[in-house]
Amino acid sequence: MAPIKKGLALVAIAFLVFVGTGRESWSQSQELTAFYTAYAISMAPMWIATEAGFFKKQGVEVRLVYIGSGPTGTAALLAREVDLGIIGGFAPIRAIVGGAKDLVIIGQSKNRMVGSIVGRKEITSVRDLKGTRLGIDRIGSNPDMYTIAALSRFQMDPMRDLTYVQLGSMSQGAPALKAGAIDAFTATPPNDLFAQRLGFKVILDITKLNIPFAATVLISSRTIVARKQSEIAKFMRAYAEAVHYFLTNPEGATRIVAKFTKVEDKEIIAHSIAAEAKAMEKTLQADPTGIELILKLISKTVPQAAAAKPEDFYDSRFFTDLKDSGFLKRLWGEN
Repeated sequence: MAPIKKGLALVAIAFLVFVGTGRESWSQSQELTAFYTAYAISMAPMWIATEAGFFKKQGVEVRLVYIGSGPTGTAALLAREVDLGIIGGFAPIRAIVGGAKDLVIIGQSKNRMVGSIVGRKEITSVRDLKGTRLGIDRIGSNPDMYTIAALSRFQMDPMRDLTYVQLGSMSQGAPALKAGAIDAFTATPPNDLFAQRLGFKVILDITKLNIPFAATVLISSRTIVARKQSEIAKFMRAYAEAVHYFLTNPEGATRIVAKFTKVEDKEIIAHSIAAEAKAMEKTLQADPTGIELILKLISKTVPQAAAAKPEDFYDSRFFTDLKDSGFLKRLWGEN
């Protein structure tokens, strides 16, 4: 794990050096600098809003950048090197609990856990996972959270009942299974499909458990929200349009996803889009229940999380405006 941590640190340093020269001008500009933290389908609306011209349509100029991890994206926000971004909920919520009170969730685009535990055919039930080697990408990641929450439904604790194997990346799950290095792994799309193509089976469909979770959130800082409220409101309208496009235009969404992920296999893209669509929040409304679950999981190692209130982690003004202004009704053609 040391080389991985060293690599992430170098990426963070390189990013901060790159943007540091323009830090003052960016903070004063009417332009928004937005980031995404993974080439994951759940973040596709950010790409769609850019490629389909929704940001321009709403009259906001957005500079889009990639930051390769949740903690690094959170650090960039705290350093005011970026204005807002799309990110897994765990990293910023953990940072806020730790004292980064300027961070704030301004919306949510993925409201449930999406994934599955895939493994050897000999594992016939969830309880048969006891004593096996289960792969995740890393401790504290979404797959880790998914595993803990899902197995708790079966009175199982991964740290007690399983042997965790940190793979570094979910893309290593199927190869590790094939090599016999693990018995199962918690997969997010399309890694579950890769494993099934190799002859492995779905042991537990976590998506079907319908577990509320702040899986993907739109994050900013209270300082930037105060400075750029008008621009962020336009950004949120564009993002809502992009979610609508994602859910109603599979052909266009596939084209844009293929461009950003460099994946040409249409079956893989279609599988991933269909899976993520089940958890896409079209109103962008933050779900307190999903935040509460993360706080519960964090409280096992950070006691102060137990006393935290979910509503203190988000600013509802932007997704409330989408609803109260009638924008969502017009977008979705609802009466």
